[in-house]
Amino acid sequence: MKRTKLSIAVLFLTGSTSMFYSQTTDQDTIKKEKVIEGVVLQGSTNKGSESNIISLQRRAVEVIERVGSVQLEKQGVGDVSVAVTKATGAQKQEGSGQVFIRGLGDRSNSTTMNGLPIPSNDPLFKNIDLSIIKTDMIDYVGLEKVYNPNLWGDMSGANVNIVSKVYTGKPYFKVNLGSSVNFNAFQKPNFYLQNGPNFLGSKQINKPSNAAIAQYGYAFPTTWRNEDVNTPINSSLGIDFGRSFNVGEQGKLSLFGFGSFDNDYNFVEGPVRSADSGGSLLKDLYVQEYSYDTNSTGLLNLNYRINPNHTVKATTNFIHTTEQKLTFFEGYVRDTNEDRENETAFLRRAGYKTNDLWINQLSGEHSISDPFTLYWNAGYNRLDSRRPDRQQNISVYNNQTGIHHFVASNAGANHRYYDQLLENDFVGDLHGDYQINDQFKVTLGYQGRYKNSDFKATQYNFRVKLAQGNYFVTPDDYGTFFNYQNYQSGSFFDIRTFRGIVGSDAMALNPMYYESEVNNHAGFANVDYKAGDRFTAQLGVRYDHLKQNILYDTNIKSGKVEKSYAKILPALNMKYSLNDRQNFRFSASKTYTTPLLLELAPFEYEEVDEASFGNVDLNPSDNYNADLKWEWFPKRNELISITAFGKYIQNPISRVTVNSSANTVSFVNAGDSGAIYGVEAEIRKDLYNAGNSRIYTFLNATYLNTSQKLDADKVLNENPNSQVSVSFIKSEDKMQGASDFLANINLGWEQKWDRNSIDFVMSYSHISDNIYALGYDSKGNLVDEAINLLDATFRYKLSNGLGISVSGKNLLNPSFTRTQQNTNGDVIVKQYKKGLNAGLGFSYEF
Repeated sequence: MKRTKLSIAVLFLTGSTSMFYSQTTDQDTIKKEKVIEGVVLQGSTNKGSESNIISLQRRAVEVIERVGSVQLEKQGVGDVSVAVTKATGAQKQEGSGQVFIRGLGDRSNSTTMNGLPIPSNDPLFKNIDLSIIKTDMIDYVGLEKVYNPNLWGDMSGANVNIVSKVYTGKPYFKVNLGSSVNFNAFQKPNFYLQNGPNFLGSKQINKPSNAAIAQYGYAFPTTWRNEDVNTPINSSLGIDFGRSFNVGEQGKLSLFGFGSFDNDYNFVEGPVRSADSGGSLLKDLYVQEYSYDTNSTGLLNLNYRINPNHTVKATTNFIHTTEQKLTFFEGYVRDTNEDRENETAFLRRAGYKTNDLWINQLSGEHSISDPFTLYWNAGYNRLDSRRPDRQQNISVYNNQTGIHHFVASNAGANHRYYDQLLENDFVGDLHGDYQINDQFKVTLGYQGRYKNSDFKATQYNFRVKLAQGNYFVTPDDYGTFFNYQNYQSGSFFDIRTFRGIVGSDAMALNPMYYESEVNNHAGFANVDYKAGDRFTAQLGVRYDHLKQNILYDTNIKSGKVEKSYAKILPALNMKYSLNDRQNFRFSASKTYTTPLLLELAPFEYEEVDEASFGNVDLNPSDNYNADLKWEWFPKRNELISITAFGKYIQNPISRVTVNSSANTVSFVNAGDSGAIYGVEAEIRKDLYNAGNSRIYTFLNATYLNTSQKLDADKVLNENPNSQVSVSFIKSEDKMQGASDFLANINLGWEQKWDRNSIDFVMSYSHISDNIYALGYDSKGNLVDEAINLLDATFRYKLSNGLGISVSGKNLLNPSFTRTQQNTNGDVIVKQYKKGLNAGLGFSYEF
């Protein structure tokens, strides 16, 4: 009989899901062929579609929670950090792209792209700032909150897996244009940024060479002057395209490309304070902060299907970001202007940060024989992260004389700071599946990672020599005092580093540094057991050997840290299907959490309102996890689920305020144990569905109860080298960073006719109070108060390929408030509003 090959992707999207049974959840597309009475059916699904996301969740052994590209487009979500917050139990840390999942923050989570770890773009964090990854270049974001041994073991909250887009469907080329405004920034009569960086973020500011400093002393390429920016309007430009090519009789090469540039102006203002244990203010300032960010991203994804049994994929992704912040503080600083009635402190802080992250991956999937499939994945990541030319100035205004003067006793009050982090990261994964029979499948694998980090920092402090009244200075441009001519005179100021005086001490220009090497080798094994159509179990174990060496010479001390850990990590995942639409799941596992590099390295990093330093005596935590979940799939696009979970943590790591005269924080194993338990609920439901019109909702909520033991004697005894000490207020408190209640509510309307469509989505989020840092003595915890967020997006797609979108972000414009909860009364230490954002976008696909 003559065979006819039909391409029927539509059939695969609307039914026949039994063809796609797979335990491997990180493949980019799901492709199968089936012969039915002489007809070969062939197709592929879009893994970012809502129906496919739910279908995979229903069938998988492991607990899978994903946010797909289709849902994100409807909500107008542009970056992965916001995408993750749409999942159950996740919250974004205010002021950064870091996320907390099930009450656990950056150090307790991990981030992978296509299953391989990727480095952080900031030495302060373990995970990459998810806000720099654009959702237009991904198929979906997966949250793996339940552990299985093919995941890297250093996690307790969740692993965030970003799956880059693989092209399927018809050839296309798409252009996206957009513009938006932050009303806080737009309404400012003058918008200021520091001198040096440019609009595109392409200009790199380099630290003056040691030879130039030695010859000229003052050899800085930028000024202290504030630059006035015209029309702070955000803009975005992006393109993406896809095409497939037949190669031979069976092969197909699919190409997906993405490139974009966008920028973002913001302005916030409000009070910043800090208080001692008695409630007396150390700082009482009013702050105005101008910020400007850029993001330039390029991605190329090649997927070569050699034949039905062999596929190879290559991905390269380059991300260049810049962040500028120019902040003005005005008010009272106890160590600067003790005469509060007659003097006012003026602080200027200009920060510039650049990141170049290059992610490269090559992977393959090979069906060697009917029962055996081999998977491999290798990656190389390169990071160049810099803080070039951070500037700080502090002067005091005498209200009686009308003259500004410097605080001569504090050389570091006026400084320029430069740092650079270079990382080379090599990662690999090799594993194989062997299907023994219909009931048993065995997986064996190896994963390895080698990462070297080289961090260098230099701070040039300007010590004022002249007595008050013998010079003139203005906060509008501190460069009228700090300049080449005044330095050369020898009378105005000298330049010092933490190693000595420039021009006098031979070691003065040697930078602070730490060098780190991390080796991680792991072997894992899984056995999948399937008893009929109802019960499936997966039992596995992983052995992790992790070694970290740090050599350091910083502004605190010099020395080395050698850490070595060997961990055995068992995991059990079970699924019982009551019927085709309902599942019960149970999972139990052990994982661990290692300290971050800057939580270990004794390097002091200073902000105006906070200083932090690493602790060489910090130890890892062991985590014991359990989940029980019920899920129901009423219809194709619908899901209702309830999950109960618990975590027991030995030696939890916390950010704490240490015993010191300054507002300084560090990191310690605060007590012997901590515990988290909670309940999650998720609903995806069509409220109205008639013809081509649909009103739907997807909502989730999480209740958390957290606690940890606090033991000051334990901290003192376990930190002999760092000599960190604390005085906890209580013997037990909540976990740092955990909110008691989280909720996301989304309401959408979808209308289709012919090839036109309308999508309107409103998204509401609630985050309850959470501890930013544990307090000490009678100085209370720093607590970020509850916040409510509301966004709305309207999208209109025409049959001719034109798309129009209108968005409103932060419509409620709530106040972000951080309080210090002292025993004698709360003190608001930070408060501001981010401002409403309104945007308009156009796209054209052809």
